[in-house]
Amino acid sequence: TVTIQIDPAASGSRLSNLEISGGYYYGIMLQTNWYQGGPATDTGASDVVLEDLLIHSTGRDGIKITPKSNRATIRRVEIHSTGARDNSNADGIDNVNADGMLVEDSYIHDTATTGMYFKGGARDVVVQRNRVENTGDAGILVGFDTSVEFFDLSANPQYYESIRGIVRNNVVRNTGYSGIGMYASKDAIVANNTIINAGRLGHSALYFGVTFQDWDPKAGRPANTNPTLRNNLVIQDNNRCVEIRYSSELGGLSGLSGSPNSNWNGFNNGCVFRDGRPGSTVTAGTLAQWRSGTGADANSKQAAFSVDATGHLPAGSPAIDAGTTLAQVTDDIDGQARSAPFDLGADEYGQQSTAPIRVNGVQPLVPVRGTSAASTPVTAGSLPSGSASAVVPSSTPATTTAPSVSTAKPTTTRPAAARQYTPPAVRAWRWLLAWVGWLN
Repeated sequence: TVTIQIDPAASGSRLSNLEISGGYYYGIMLQTNWYQGGPATDTGASDVVLEDLLIHSTGRDGIKITPKSNRATIRRVEIHSTGARDNSNADGIDNVNADGMLVEDSYIHDTATTGMYFKGGARDVVVQRNRVENTGDAGILVGFDTSVEFFDLSANPQYYESIRGIVRNNVVRNTGYSGIGMYASKDAIVANNTIINAGRLGHSALYFGVTFQDWDPKAGRPANTNPTLRNNLVIQDNNRCVEIRYSSELGGLSGLSGSPNSNWNGFNNGCVFRDGRPGSTVTAGTLAQWRSGTGADANSKQAAFSVDATGHLPAGSPAIDAGTTLAQVTDDIDGQARSAPFDLGADEYGQQSTAPIRVNGVQPLVPVRGTSAASTPVTAGSLPSGSASAVVPSSTPATTTAPSVSTAKPTTTRPAAARQYTPPAVRAWRWLLAWVGWLN
């Protein structure tokens, strides 16, 4: 059924440094004992760490997280080629009603359907510093569409799909549908993301969708409520930049309640904006018409934006210093500190890259030896012999570090800490020899 299953009794487990493939359904599954109306003490596999993994060629999803499998940490993981058996529903990461998930510093690409989503009422999820590319459906979804039996109605009686989700500092490129989509979300924050050529089959780069929840008469199907969209950079060949959906089914379903609360974003020239809600005047409008019709994006910028192959800003980019400072964002996709005023998108120009961001051919990242959580940045010097090219060097590519233009911010250089792990037995032996030498 699945390649690796972690049950609730194995909560607290860590899965590290493996290549995982196959599984009739999933590569990794966090299983649950929870069911709607059951004992409140029933949970899923919680506090599980999945790190430094390569997951590919799975029957359906790469990682499946079931209800109440809370506080999963997924970091430095590469997922690709999902849906080897069934490509109709084969996401990179599928989280249904599991709170507190953290997904960071990972590379998800070439998935049969969506790169990742968290839905079913998942609360307090953070998705940061990832690259999501070449997805059959959407890139990152804050909420989506869940059957009613998977909601915890004691915590979420309104049937919100996502509550207080944060998506920041991600690069999303080449998606079939929305780049970053919101469905029945509450208090979502989507900030400092770079979205490139999303919505090749439909939807848009930033998308407010509607949820049907199996057309069940008990379902709530709420609109997205109180979103915050800031400092996002949208670069679209098809010019589908922002859309609010409305459906006349089930008495009328709206993709958004109230204002988009979108501002200080960057949109390429020619961007098209749509508000499908009844009474809207923005059916296929310009940025000026979008501002007039919704009151959003008053300080947003339109220009001929570009990024390099990894989503980093070129020298002299109009995105530099064009954003606003956010308390919810402190670093960028490389893990480098941001300086005010923030740049638009996932990259803060002119700093030193230190985070282990995956690129094509990185299979998989190797953790620094001797760290209890194996969570420190990985450099070429930490590799065992025979594994050259397994990580990205910690220096910034030449295309992202030119400090000569006047718009560049001062480069903050932090020398890489020297790390060398000595086994305890060797350290004890060396100490004994030194002690004997002192006695002599």
